[in-house]
Amino acid sequence: MIRHKKVNKINLNKVWKSGVGSRESVERRKREDDSKSALLPYHLVPLSPCPPLLTGIIVCLLTILSGCAFQSPEVVTNNTKTVEDITQTATSTTAAIPRTVKTTPVDGQVLQQLEGRLYQQLQVLMAKAQGARPDGYVYTVDLSQILYYAAGKKDSRLYLPLRDFATRNLVIDKKSDPYTKGFVLWRYRDGAPADASGTTEALRLAESLWLGSQTLGDETDRQRAMSILQGYTRHAQIDHDKWLIRNYFNLQTRAFANNSFLVGYDPDLLKIVAQVTGDRTLKSVAQKSYATIREAATPSGLLYDIIQPEVLTLVPELKQLAIFSPNDVVKLANTCTVAERAVEEAPEVGQRVIRFALARMPNLNTYYYGRNGEPVIPQKAEIPTYACLVRLSAKLKEEKAMYAFLNPFVNHAEFMAQNINQFSLYTVGEALLALQSVSQFNPPGSQDRLQSSSVSMRDRV
Repeated sequence: MIRHKKVNKINLNKVWKSGVGSRESVERRKREDDSKSALLPYHLVPLSPCPPLLTGIIVCLLTILSGCAFQSPEVVTNNTKTVEDITQTATSTTAAIPRTVKTTPVDGQVLQQLEGRLYQQLQVLMAKAQGARPDGYVYTVDLSQILYYAAGKKDSRLYLPLRDFATRNLVIDKKSDPYTKGFVLWRYRDGAPADASGTTEALRLAESLWLGSQTLGDETDRQRAMSILQGYTRHAQIDHDKWLIRNYFNLQTRAFANNSFLVGYDPDLLKIVAQVTGDRTLKSVAQKSYATIREAATPSGLLYDIIQPEVLTLVPELKQLAIFSPNDVVKLANTCTVAERAVEEAPEVGQRVIRFALARMPNLNTYYYGRNGEPVIPQKAEIPTYACLVRLSAKLKEEKAMYAFLNPFVNHAEFMAQNINQFSLYTVGEALLALQSVSQFNPPGSQDRLQSSSVSMRDRV
């Protein structure tokens, strides 16, 4: 928890009072952590239940061979349709909506009131623990989500203290270590040594600063975002002829990870920034990221989570085994998170995800098998999953799909607003970003945007 040094505090100018109850129970926290989206830091966490060394690798490979080695050519085809092409010609997405699922719009006033309540609760959570989780660490993905939301609202009172904390404590900029300039820590605790960088964290923080530079007019934030993205690209490597963004850089051992998580890719952000700045490296990384995401498609329409080329030392002929999920288990929120950030040039990925989720409504689960789309365990989808599906549908201009996901999302979010201590800062951020995306939504063929104080990064560019 950030409290030892005044300079390291997240100072919010005002905190609303609220009837906040006791701290959530250990059991509830565990369930909440298990249900979190793909954006949560994965670094230094074991990748799978497979044991280490050669025996573990063989077990993993056998699992992959049985479930996901031979993907349908249709799934991995390089589809170059634009979002506009799909919204004008595709009807299969809305056709997948079961008749029992509501697709009627949610009253705008209800959404505004819900956002206001969650925004107030956000202030309480931020002030209560200075943005830290129960382990005392501030996690960069948590902070970056709130920072992006604040930038979209043009809320400088919330944005500025978060930005100052992030740039002071989360971004590496040491003259004695120029190689790590722009690397972003995946978590921070005052007095604890920095352990590793994070690629997902770098993308989320850069995205927030880039948007903030446009909505709040600080050119310095744009420069900071560029420095972070340049540090992100230094995580790239080719291993066994497979290009990837390595998961993290261990600041203690000075070594990169030998794997990559698909949630650490955001080709849309890189493409947009490259278009504005003319940066060729970002453009190249964006194109390679789109190709990697397409290659990760499962036969059921989801996305595998992990890229680990070193497994090819055992089966060099089966190149497709370098991308997999442990035991073929895919978390729907992970897949949605990746698809949400590849709509510019790979909208077909998001379309498949939407169709997959709609076909399983209203009984949407958290985990599915990649090979056949069957649920792994009877764990129902919660706020992070629905929030992401709402945003993805909005980006792809799928209005009926957006409302199909929005209705159950609102039910979950209303419960969270009444029981805020049972939920994490990350989950609140997910919900607020979903509500923000709905307020920005511009239906296909519409000339005027809905009235909103928010802006999207793409629209600003």
